[in-house]
Order: sequence, then structure tokens, then C-alpha cells
Amino acid sequence: MAAALSPWGNWNRRRQYLREWLYDGSDRARPRGTELDVSLCFAPLLKWVLAWWRGDRLALAVDPTLKGDDTAAIVISVLYRGCAIPVAWRILRAKRPGGWMDPIVKLLQALAPAVPEELTVIVLFDRGLTSPKLWRQIRAQGWHPYIRYPKNITFCTEGGRRLPAQSFVSHPDAAWIGSGTAFKGRAKRRCTLLVVWYADQPEPWVILTSHPPEAVGVSWYALRFWIELGFKAIKSVGWQWHKTRRTDPTRISRHWLVLSVATLLALAYGTRVEDANDRKLPPGNLRAPPRTPSSQRCHPKRRPVRTVSIIRYGIVWLRRLLHQGRLWRRVWLLPEPWPKPKPQMHITCHSPP
Repeated sequence: MAAALSPWGNWNRRRQYLREWLYDGSDRARPRGTELDVSLCFAPLLKWVLAWWRGDRLALAVDPTLKGDDTAAIVISVLYRGCAIPVAWRILRAKRPGGWMDPIVKLLQALAPAVPEELTVIVLFDRGLTSPKLWRQIRAQGWHPYIRYPKNITFCTEGGRRLPAQSFVSHPDAAWIGSGTAFKGRAKRRCTLLVVWYADQPEPWVILTSHPPEAVGVSWYALRFWIELGFKAIKSVGWQWHKTRRTDPTRISRHWLVLSVATLLALAYGTRVEDANDRKLPPGNLRAPPRTPSSQRCHPKRRPVRTVSIIRYGIVWLRRLLHQGRLWRRVWLLPEPWPKPKPQMHITCHSPP
């Protein structure tokens, strides 16, 4: 960055200015009282995403990512077209005492004011994050958790008997959905159980959600894997975060704000390029968002495999336009339809007697 800005000032001065942007005010060469509290940026960042959003549903995922053995980032990301946009995070020193649930609850609370009530929000967790505290917080915000649990948890259907969750599906390419009560005793929870077993999986997924059975998407949990591709964009594919030598959590958190904004811009620009490519137009000629993604992307059978990631498109075109000294005035985020089950999937929806 200092090299790119060198025509507009002294290189060393620019470099030091950029470095000190990450510092606390008292740590700067010329101490000052102002400094950046990153947590105050989370809601405005999500509002920025939603200002470009062209959809009535939003999928969030919560997952940690590591940098070597010294740093852990707990991240909430918006899932989008095979990638993810970080909108809230907490940076911790790895292998140190301390729980993750309280920080995640605070991140969820920070994002709540940014989301309009009419937007349907699902929050996806892997089985390492199954605290009742997270469930209660998500429901308090009017959102719907989709949390994966170990296959041996028990579930009692309406009017039925308690069984191991995995027993509701007996063979691959099958799914079961029903309402009832998970767990026993003080931990019991009224919810919907989704058990999905794809042919390429060694065992079924066991997922609990607050959505009623008729509203549950059998394949929606597959969206969660996009956060891994989002971490790849933050690291090797995009911004090379894994190579940073920063170790202070506060400075790393400020660095992540830069990475998040860069990811958002790259995905917005990549969206315009991909939508234009689908319609065989030059990206500069597609000046307004289409009503939906192209027909090829709407039908699961005809959806093409991406040979170039959307963030790569965005990075290439941002560099090209910045080199020309101009940017597009109109960009947008147009989400793809959420995944649907395969036609051969046998789905059983249990209705209470």
C-alpha cells in the first residue's frame, strides 16, 4: 500500500501512517486520544452489506479460524455465492483459557440492530458450538439457528417415544424432518429435528432448528461450508492474512476490518462481472442488477461449476479499474437460490397425530 501511494508522498511516512492506523492512540509516535473500537463497526458493516443485498433471506455462519498456533479468530460471516463476508469477529490468543460462547453472544448482539425485522435470518453452527446460550440469543433476536449436533443425541417426536436422532434415517439419500423435544431433563428443548444422509457422506447430519418442519430447507446446512471458502479468501486466495506477523489481538482485529471491507468490495464487483458474463455482456455495460441470477444458476441441474471464484473476478477488475482511475457507480449483492435436495432424495416429514 505504501508503494502504491508513494507518488502522493514520502514512502516512509506513508508506511508508518498505515502501520500506526492499527495502534492504540497511546502507542503512536505522536500519542493522541482517538483510536478505533472495531466492535462499533460491526452493525454499520452489516448495514452496508444489506444496502447492496437483493434478497429477502440471509444466511450467517459462525466458525473459528486459526493463524498458526498463536491466534484464533471467532467470526460471523454472511454467506454469499460460494464465499463469505466477515461482519463480526473476536480475535483471541490460541491455546489460552477462556470460553468462546460469551464472545459469540456479544457478536450476535452487536449485529442485531442492523437487520430489519422482515428479513429471514438463519444462523449456521457446526457441532463444536452447541451451547444453549447461543440458541437462546439467536431466538431472542428473531433469527433461526441451524446447529449440527452429534448423531447420538435423543429426540422425542410429538406423541412418540424418545429415540437416537440418527435412527430416523436408515439409508443414504434420505432425510427426516419433524417437531418434538430434543434432550432430556433440564436441557430439553422444543424444536425441529432434521436428519439428512447424502450418499457421499459416511453418516447422517443431525441438525436442530427453530424453523417449523414445513419451512425447513433440507439442504440449507450445506451453506455453512461457504465460510471455509471465505476464510480461504481472507488467507491464500485473497488477502494473505496467514502471512501477517502481527500478534496483538487488538491490532489484528483492526486489520480484519480492512480485510472485511476489501472482501465486501471484491465480492460486489465480482458479482457484477459474473452476472455480466452469464448474460454475455461486458461488465461495464451491465449497469443495474438483474432481477435474479441467470437461469443457468437458478436451476440446480444446470448450475455450472465456477472455474473462477467470484472474489477472484472482483480483485482482477478492481485492480483494472483503479489503474484506470475510475470505479463503477453501481454494484450489488444478488444471492443465489439456496441449495435444494437432489431429486432422488427420499424425504419424510413427520406430522404429529
